[in-house]
Formats: sequence, C-alpha cells, structure tokens
Amino acid sequence: MAEQSLTPENLESYSTEAISNFYKAIEDFADVITDIKSEDANIAVFNSIFVMIDGRKRRLADIANVEAPDDPLSLEVMVYSKDNLEAVITTIKESGFPAKLKEKNSQFLIVKVPPPSRMQLEEIGDDLIRRTNSLVMRLTKIKTNTALRIRAAVQNEFIETKIATLATKKIDNTHVKIESEGKFLGVLKRKQILGSYFKSTEKDDEIFIKKVNLYLKLNDNLKQIEMIKEEESQKNQALS
Repeated sequence: MAEQSLTPENLESYSTEAISNFYKAIEDFADVITDIKSEDANIAVFNSIFVMIDGRKRRLADIANVEAPDDPLSLEVMVYSKDNLEAVITTIKESGFPAKLKEKNSQFLIVKVPPPSRMQLEEIGDDLIRRTNSLVMRLTKIKTNTALRIRAAVQNEFIETKIATLATKKIDNTHVKIESEGKFLGVLKRKQILGSYFKSTEKDDEIFIKKVNLYLKLNDNLKQIEMIKEEESQKNQALS
C-alpha cells in the first residue's frame, strides 16, 4: 500500500469532484432552458429571413438584432446600419408582417407577429429534447471518467477497494438523482412551451409528465392563493 494519508477528505476526493461536476452540469442546463421561450419561434423565423444588401443575400440575423422584450407578439428589430434600414423594412413587409419605425430617425422597428404555429413550437420542443439528451450524455461522461480514475487509483493502490466502493456508490446515487432532475426540467419546459400540443415522444416522458402536471397544478393553485391574498390586502387598505 502506498504511503498516503487516508483522511476522509482525501478518500472522498473522487466523489466530491464528480458530484460538484454533476451539479455544475445541471445548473448550466437550467440556465440555458430558462431563457428559452415560445416567442423564440417567431424570432427564429425572422433571423432566417434573407435581405438583399448590395446584390447579396444576407440573413436578417447578420444585419440586425431581433428580440421580444415586452410582448411575444411584438418583435423589436434593431438594424445595425441605417444604410440597411429601408431594405429590411421592405423585406419584412414583403414577408407579410407589418413593420414600422419605433420612433422617428430610429434604427428600431416594431413588427407585429401572429402566435407561433404548432410546428414552430414543436421545433423548440425538439431543441429542448436535444439539450436534455446532451445533459444526460454530459452526466454519463462525468460518471464514466470518474469511474476510470477510481479504478486506476485502486490498481495503483492509492485507495483501498472499500473506499472506492463507497465513493462509487455516492457517485451512482447522485448521478441517478441529477439525471432525473434534468429530465424533469426538460419535460417541464417542453410542457410550458407546447401546452396542449405536448405529446410523449421520449421513453421517460410518461414518467415525468405526471410529475410535471402535478407541479403545474400545484403552482397554479399557489398563484391563485397569492392573488386572493393580494386582493384582500388591497381591499383592507382601501377600507382603512
């Protein structure tokens, strides 16, 4: 046995690092999907519109920024160069969308758009599935790489087998927990985006959609309770 101080901190270094990486992975995933909204469907459509600039086709995404800051059905298009402003306005109108300057001499356009179609929302849903699968692969890679390091440490007598077994058990348990949480978040976001259009397409969807529906129902109930409390508070203030 190699001479090494087998303190609890040292013995658990493998599982501690792996668990930290698991949580970092799901935090990154949550940050990304939080920013995904149904209005992204219309934004994606606009970003793919081609505008003729100096005889060349340019994607709108390359010459302007498109976002929906206040209303998902009212896009704000900021054209980077005033030289391209007229061409952008003409192209958007020819594509069937009413567009007007936000204010005189502005480079910002306001464009009214219809609600996203089912197909557009399903494209966002497919993207969320890909992102969820990517998270699962990332978690599996963390687990596999750590298992290889633990095996090498045992073979080189850096740690005892019983310590490796304990570390592996902690890693396996956390992996299952974090993967489950990630899949739940993925299904939850898809349900929020797709609404009644949601359908189970992945093998674990049926398991998680039950939890998601319960979560959404409880969340709606809590919102209603908060609204009632707020209304009562306003009435009490008006009477006092």
